[in-house]
Amino acid sequence: MHEVVLPVLSRLTPVRDDHAWYFPNINGYRTHVRLRVWPTKDGSFLVVATDLMLGAGLINSAESLVRAAVREFGSDVTVVRHFPAWTMGAEESDEFDVLPLDEKGVARPCSCTAEVLELLGAGVTGFPGDAPPRPTDADAAGVAPQSVHLARVVAAGLRLTEKRVVERDGPMPKKYAPAAAKDLDPLSQLMLMTVGLRHLTHAVDGIALETIDTPDGLKRQKRKERIIEAVFEQVAKLSELCDDEAAARATAS
Repeated sequence: MHEVVLPVLSRLTPVRDDHAWYFPNINGYRTHVRLRVWPTKDGSFLVVATDLMLGAGLINSAESLVRAAVREFGSDVTVVRHFPAWTMGAEESDEFDVLPLDEKGVARPCSCTAEVLELLGAGVTGFPGDAPPRPTDADAAGVAPQSVHLARVVAAGLRLTEKRVVERDGPMPKKYAPAAAKDLDPLSQLMLMTVGLRHLTHAVDGIALETIDTPDGLKRQKRKERIIEAVFEQVAKLSELCDDEAAARATAS
């Protein structure tokens, strides 16, 4: 059992907060996490990587995460893996694990939840965009209802296609540009969109039409199920396309 000793920070505000930082996993494919970085008094860094539940995530990619952090932040970096509450890696509360590597390069996760919360406070918990931060021992009632998250999805979706005026000819618009600038490379965008489509399709699949107890309602439900099946098939093909592109890039480099 490793003794948990987190470094002393030189500031409590992260110097970097990247909501879609990626690193190559053991198969060379990209894994995206939320990455927050704090400087320490000894000149190294404390890195907290939040699992966004995309693909294999951090359950099977601990070593790859540590190696990527070492490459970017130096060999003295302290890497902490973060599973938000109610995800595959955590239950009722957020969980944090420090990830030291042994002499064979294998990660030996050691829980440091209490130490991280004492060092950084409750604001470090949750997914990106969750507001306001809630105590780490919050129960299910502390999680926003579905309508809140659906509204966020709709609002974010609008920003993906919405245009803004960037140039005018007098009072008349002359030139438009996307309202939200693209801050990720095309492959990362496609991978994140594909995962989003998969989760939304799962959500639609779980919706039962209220008129299902009537003959016509049952037909509509069956029609919806066929549509969902077709969408799942196309999302799977998109995922394969992403994997092929990632493999091609890895070979080219």
